Amino acid sequence: MACPVKLLLIYFLEVVTSVVCTFQNASLTGSSKLSITTREEFPYLIFEKDLKCLLFDISQNESESLQIKASILDTKYAEIDGNATHIVTGGDRTNISVKVKGVFLGRTWMSLHVNKAGQSSRADDGQYDKPDIERSEEQSDWYELPEKYAISVRRKDGAMGHIFTGLVIVLVCVANVAMGCKTELQVIKDVLRRPIAPLTGLFSQFILMPMISFAVAKMLKFDPVNAFGLFAMGCAPGGAASNAYSYLLAGDVSLSVTMTLCSTVLALGMIPLWLLTFGEKVIYDTAVKIPYENILISLAGLIIPVGIGMLIKWKLPRVAEKVVWGIRPIMVIFIILVFTLGIYANLYIFDLMRDKPEILLAGALVPYLGFIFGGIVAFLARQSWKNIRTIAIETGIQNTGIAIVLLKVSLPPPDNDISIVPPVASSIFTPIPLVIAIITREIYLRCFKKKEKEELQLSDATENDHSERDENGVKHIHYHQLDGSDSVDEKHPVQAVV
Repeated sequence: MACPVKLLLIYFLEVVTSVVCTFQNASLTGSSKLSITTREEFPYLIFEKDLKCLLFDISQNESESLQIKASILDTKYAEIDGNATHIVTGGDRTNISVKVKGVFLGRTWMSLHVNKAGQSSRADDGQYDKPDIERSEEQSDWYELPEKYAISVRRKDGAMGHIFTGLVIVLVCVANVAMGCKTELQVIKDVLRRPIAPLTGLFSQFILMPMISFAVAKMLKFDPVNAFGLFAMGCAPGGAASNAYSYLLAGDVSLSVTMTLCSTVLALGMIPLWLLTFGEKVIYDTAVKIPYENILISLAGLIIPVGIGMLIKWKLPRVAEKVVWGIRPIMVIFIILVFTLGIYANLYIFDLMRDKPEILLAGALVPYLGFIFGGIVAFLARQSWKNIRTIAIETGIQNTGIAIVLLKVSLPPPDNDISIVPPVASSIFTPIPLVIAIITREIYLRCFKKKEKEELQLSDATENDHSERDENGVKHIHYHQLDGSDSVDEKHPVQAVV
């Protein structure tokens, strides 16, 4: 047990030290009547790799000179370029320029420190010799001024990112045309006449997915920015790629197209309902702007290509068959594009993921749980296995494009760039189980199923042969050699026994 006298002595020394430091700090900032002002607006926005000069007006009424030094709290995001220390002579009113360089996407703070200048010599150009400043820093204590200056670093959109986005849009539109060639308007009407399947899917899409994304963000203890990004993705409608995956996995394409269409229309109301209530009040305390224009564009990007495909099927059925055949190579190109050019255009996201590996886990958990719970809900609704597959796929695949645009236009920088990391991570992990399922199914169909088909055809041929003989009145024909020889010729006829 510690001695009470010793504890009392330690407490007394801490109090004395605190009083001395406060007195010294007051002597620097109070008695010197130091005034620091700036015309810059904070948080100060700067792009990666850019260099900006921040101007501060300094005035102090004492005759004694002061040193002022700028520092960055986290140099991973920004750093001071050049000499960070400036000397202000007594009774002088001047300004200092602090050069700040953006390093990486994020947010940090700059602070100013003050100290009485030691012995230093002024050079002819009005600056101070660096060795004297360094020696003064080593010999004296620095006191941090209370005001902090927020620095926000955002990234520049490169040309490669725009190229990738354009190629993805083209491929998705072509895939939607192919889906239209596989869809009949009458079938869509029949689906809507029996709305249990689409209503089940929409319940999974707009009730389960937001709850799943919120629960995952809470479980992994996301910061508000990334939590809002993950939640926005969970509120997004179904993605157009789900139609192609439903086709490749023997789902109901008409149901998939109907669900995608209905979920995109409902997104005009469901996204604001979730984000303007739960998103703003619980997750991210900032006003959110809903990109209605982009949602309508996404809706048009689905309706127009699918309508073109349905028109092709109606007028040119042979051409429609060839277009449907092209779905597989289109999806292969799409997957290769995502895992090559898509990764290269968004390398910064992987740097953010490296610092926060839980984002990778969330990017996989949300769609995979969507697949599982979407299938469970469809099973409980007593849907066919074909519909269960379709609803599960439609639930797990989100329209991350709408989520990314929403985050880009709604949040201030750099949050708008940081918040899109969870949707991008999800778009990377979502296709993995689907691609594995497609490959497994193709192997089964081309190998095992082919053998079963050949055996079935052989069995059918045998049954047809027997039935033809039965029709001719000949049953159970057995052939015997009359002399026991192995060959049949004219000298040794064969006797047929019926």
